[in-house]
Amino acid sequence: MLLHKLPRRALLAITGTDARLFLDALITCGTTYLRKDPTLAYTGTATTSMGDFDATTLKHCVYGVLLTETGRVMYDLFLHAGTPLIERQVGRDGVLLECSQRAVEHLSIVLRRSIQHADVQVNSVPNGTFAVAATFAEDHADMHVDDETLANAGLSRDPRLPLAAGRGIVPAHHLDSAESFLDSTGYRAWRYAQGLPCGPLEMRPGVITPVASNVANHYGCLRKPTKYSYPGAEAVADEIARESTREGFLNSKRIVPVRINGLGANGAMGGDDLVIERGAGAGANLAGRLIAADEGRGLALMRVRDAIRASAHGSTPLHSVVGAKVRWSDADASVAYEIVPSIPSWWPEVPKE
Repeated sequence: MLLHKLPRRALLAITGTDARLFLDALITCGTTYLRKDPTLAYTGTATTSMGDFDATTLKHCVYGVLLTETGRVMYDLFLHAGTPLIERQVGRDGVLLECSQRAVEHLSIVLRRSIQHADVQVNSVPNGTFAVAATFAEDHADMHVDDETLANAGLSRDPRLPLAAGRGIVPAHHLDSAESFLDSTGYRAWRYAQGLPCGPLEMRPGVITPVASNVANHYGCLRKPTKYSYPGAEAVADEIARESTREGFLNSKRIVPVRINGLGANGAMGGDDLVIERGAGAGANLAGRLIAADEGRGLALMRVRDAIRASAHGSTPLHSVVGAKVRWSDADASVAYEIVPSIPSWWPEVPKE
């Protein structure tokens, strides 16, 4: 099985007798679904759709976020536990926390400040000890890797898209070969195609919610948000309730994958406004904002209603201009570009009337 080393990832070892209770009080996913059984129950075809995947079968890797009290994403992360390799490092009660290298220093400070009187230690894992590895459905001729094969490699299904990728922690020396390395551009292209943002650059701390960033749709909020489950849980519950109605869902904003076309595509950048059509009245035409862009692909935070409409075959593309400070109505054709969103198969269905 082909394994790729994911770039720019960092690990924190969370140890101590209270390690899991400590994380359960802070992280949206908690540790409930980190099991010690190395086998998974799901069998099926590999697709980006969630299909009939049972989230309770997630074993060695879960995905979640640390929120502000108002329900905004501070840090997105993965929790790894239960494999022999990880247990040798952190014990049976410990967890390896994976996050972006850009976020690890600040996240470790936040975690240490939250310990208070609990028996918990938060320590950085030295570079070169372990690597975050992934395998993708596209790497395999039959587009499917069974759970036993993943477990034997030290991986489990990627909790965000469990039928499209596997993810796990392996010894760093297992991925020294050049062909195993997936550069940041390649991994970013895969994420953009799937509509997967990654903090802190694409989910700026304290700005976006777990619903708008699709964390909730990627099994990132497996626990039902209640008043005392984790910081920001009440705000998450309120947002989920608002989106349970048809109008609430269509008027909400979510991150979607987009294609970027036009003369100014290479100059597209996060922060650019997206509009329905050119002309006067930018406020009424504003459909969303570009979150990230690279090589003709990107992510945009858009009104769901406009994203669905613009993604339909034969629809008029959305427009923007280069630079967040340039008004779209003043766009020069030589620097303007068009946005074509796509609706991922894992998106929730529009609620009925």
